[in-house]
Amino acid sequence: MKPKLSLTDYATPASSVSAFCRAVLRSLIPPQFYGIGQHKLNNQHVVFKHVDRFVRMRRFESLSIHEICKGIKITCIPWLEPPAVHDQNSPKNKVSLSDLQKRTEILHEIIYYIFDSILIPLVRANFYVTESQTHRNRLFYFQHDVWRHLTEQPLADLKLSTFEELKSDKAERMLGRRSLPYGTLRLLPKSTGIRPILNLRRRMLVNNKWAGSKGRFFGQSVNSTITPIYGILNYEKMRKQDDLGSCLFSVGDIHLRLKAFKERLLLHYHEAGSLPVFYFVKLDIQSCFDTIPQDKLVRLIEDLVSEEAYHFTRHVEMRPPDEFGSMWPMREARQSKAFRKFVARAAPAARPQHLTEAINNGGTTNRRNTVFVDTTGQKEYDTEDLLNLLHEHVRNNLVKLGRKYFRQRNGIPQGSVLSSILCNLFYAEMEREVLAFLQSDETLLLRLVDDFLLVTSNPDLAKRFLEVMIKGQPAYGVSVNPAKSLVNFAAAVDGTHIPRLVDTSLFPYCGSLIDTRTLEIHKDHDRILEGGDSAAETLANSLTVESARVPGRTLHRKLLTSFKLLMHPMYLDTNHNSLTVVLSTLYANYLTTAMKMYQYMRSLRGRAHPSSEVIIRIVRDTTQLAHRLVQGKRCWGQRDATMESSSPSVCTVQHSQVQYLAAAAFRFVLSRKQTRYTLALRWLELVLKGSRPRSDAKAKRLAQVVQKGNLMYGSWRF
Repeated sequence: MKPKLSLTDYATPASSVSAFCRAVLRSLIPPQFYGIGQHKLNNQHVVFKHVDRFVRMRRFESLSIHEICKGIKITCIPWLEPPAVHDQNSPKNKVSLSDLQKRTEILHEIIYYIFDSILIPLVRANFYVTESQTHRNRLFYFQHDVWRHLTEQPLADLKLSTFEELKSDKAERMLGRRSLPYGTLRLLPKSTGIRPILNLRRRMLVNNKWAGSKGRFFGQSVNSTITPIYGILNYEKMRKQDDLGSCLFSVGDIHLRLKAFKERLLLHYHEAGSLPVFYFVKLDIQSCFDTIPQDKLVRLIEDLVSEEAYHFTRHVEMRPPDEFGSMWPMREARQSKAFRKFVARAAPAARPQHLTEAINNGGTTNRRNTVFVDTTGQKEYDTEDLLNLLHEHVRNNLVKLGRKYFRQRNGIPQGSVLSSILCNLFYAEMEREVLAFLQSDETLLLRLVDDFLLVTSNPDLAKRFLEVMIKGQPAYGVSVNPAKSLVNFAAAVDGTHIPRLVDTSLFPYCGSLIDTRTLEIHKDHDRILEGGDSAAETLANSLTVESARVPGRTLHRKLLTSFKLLMHPMYLDTNHNSLTVVLSTLYANYLTTAMKMYQYMRSLRGRAHPSSEVIIRIVRDTTQLAHRLVQGKRCWGQRDATMESSSPSVCTVQHSQVQYLAAAAFRFVLSRKQTRYTLALRWLELVLKGSRPRSDAKAKRLAQVVQKGNLMYGSWRF
């Protein structure tokens, strides 16, 4: 049986798109444009090589005019010569510096015109260019007729279930009477179909009726207009956190909730000396944003809002621009701008909140190395006006797809700045009304937006929760697909068997793996393989390669930033996870970083390829960064104690262990290309010998971690 084709399989290969573009340019541009003599073909080859590179670029990559023109022999192009010049080889006609600069300037303008006014419109006229949900930054080229055929049925289903088409004149009248603009809708291919993406951040051109046809300007986006509503909902959310049920504000909250739950059970089962058997249930709500009943949601928010008016103030959070800049040696001082973030705060109009009070009460982000600057920006909003705006946004959300207007008749706008908080508040109401039977010390319910996870030692509660949710809750628009659910025990609802976790104790949830026996948290590194036929392809799709003047420094900054994101606190807490689990996570993080470095370096051309000295600096600085992050976890306890966990979070990993794992991971990756990285591999061998623990027990533990990691990633093609 042949595997089912994904939508991206119908895309035109980038090589074919490149060949088509080069063929069109070859027929449009005469050969004399590239010059005369032996350098003509070379100049044409340089331009066409960058046309091919332009077509193959990833989503956020850029191409400069300087890069395109590098290698073009300007003095061999006759049409760039001044009229009086006849013989370029004559001693009297040597090209002056000013003449060469002017010729270069003219060539840059023409090359820019070719790419901007010929190549880009050519691609746009013949292909629909889009990324996909599973391939990160890789771009796909669909011929327009193929794309229309692929999206015809999904778009028809979307109209039947969520949107209704409006006549243009009716939509224009509605937009003229309301304060909210329209959003733009596009369709994104995914592995099993099409996902609608609603863009509500885009600013639309607005006609100024007082200034005539020339008075067009960019108005506010939908998200900017409804930001005050987000402010009051956030204020009410912080004021009534007990009403949010099992809601998780971030992935990191999984760690805090699981840790508190585990400690509570350890106290309860102290005499037994071990944890009980756990029953896991994971459920995913089908199209949660598109199925929430609008009227019920609006009534819920009206009851939630407690003030007649709200006072808004703004402050600025300023942080250093680049925390990794000091790690890279600079020949000259470089002036960088500080990172600035403008934050709005809502408070009751009768009791305005000053910045110092907000900081002391924890109403601002808890960041180190941050300067808070108060501003004079203040504004007061009437609650009735904001509720009317919410009513308009939820019940009359207008979107535009191509030249057609649609109104969303079901659910809430998915691209809205309000979507997550509205979903959290709505499902918290459902938990209070429908899932109240889960209020037990032996049960933990987690929910990240629409992803539910139940962990309990009571099998009857697990089965009841599964039955209640699988049968659906029409009053809340909740429908669960049993095929996408997962449990770690045998379960069936109305004869339908629920998929069961087999051959492992690691239960997947929101990018992490939770051990069903110990509640330890592992990182799900196998997700790297999603979106490609191999690890190499998936890693390459996730990159954004910059061809800067200092490619080594850019690679250094990108890898350290990526590595820091992998070092999430919940994977490093040795009070919750065993030391072996933490060391394994750390080694996997280094392996992932080393593979990304290898793929990034493969994308760099010629002299831009980093030297062994750059690789050594990257390994040394990632080790220093990991050690700094591990040391920073010593003071977690003060923050955790204010939340749900009673014991401090610590990390007992030593600096020598970090060094050993880093050196072993980079050696494992680079050893596949030994001839190119000889110097770096020699240095890594020295680091391994110098950081090997003197204790046989510690050395054996590290060796087992490395051996297990190499066995797991050894079959990957990177």
